[in-house]
This record gives sequence, structure tokens and C-alpha cells, in this order.
Amino acid sequence: MLAHGRFLTLALIAAVIGCGDAFDPKAPLTGSWSAPPLGDNSTLVLHLRQLDTTVVGGADYTIKVYWLDTVQHTGPTYDVRVAGTYTSSRITLMMQYQLGPGTAAMGFGGVMDDPYHLRGILDLGGDRRDSVTFTRQ
Repeated sequence: MLAHGRFLTLALIAAVIGCGDAFDPKAPLTGSWSAPPLGDNSTLVLHLRQLDTTVVGGADYTIKVYWLDTVQHTGPTYDVRVAGTYTSSRITLMMQYQLGPGTAAMGFGGVMDDPYHLRGILDLGGDRRDSVTFTRQ
């Protein structure tokens, strides 16, 4: 019984250590990344997981303010599906989320400047593109 308890304690310690935000050179994009407020004051936080050159995950996209009939409203937070690639420090992500009865999409293309910063262009569709730097949380 004592050996079983030690095993559980060691497993728990390993799990806690594994939850840190340490940079993994084999999967440098794995983790959470946040951008400062975008041009319309919306926010985007990426939760990525990398395996080789494939990147998957989710994101929280919050619209801070929108206008309806000249009245300012607090916007919703959307759950976003993320898929993309990472090769030679270049990252390409496609993001989709439910918007009303349809699906909206946005893309990100950029580079990893260092283990804590992703820099590039966020394409929100139409003619809206924002230069953005994500920081590892």
C-alpha cells in the first residue's frame, strides 16, 4: 500500500511539472498565446498543440463592442477551432467559429520571433487585416 501511495505522489508531481509553460523545442507552439486588443478592441487567445508540423487547438475570440442601430453593445465570446502548420519558424493557421446560422473564418500567417512571440498578419476576412504579435502566456 505504501509503494502505491509513493507512485501516486510521483505521478501527481510529474503532472504538475508537466503543466508548466516551459518551452519545448520539439513542439514550440504548444501552449496558450494572447494578442493585445485588435483594431476593433476584440481579443484573441490561442490554445495550440503541435505535433511535428501539424498545429491544432482552439481559441477564444471576444468581440468587445459592436454597434446595432447606433447603440453600443458588449459582444460575445466565440469558441474557435484552429488548424494549421508550422515549418522552419513559419506558422499558418486557419480558424473557424459559429456565427449565427453560418460559419466565419479568419487566418493567421507569420513567424515565431522567439520562444515567446508569434508575429504576423491576422486576416479577418474582407479587407480587414491586422498586424499582430501573440505572446506566450
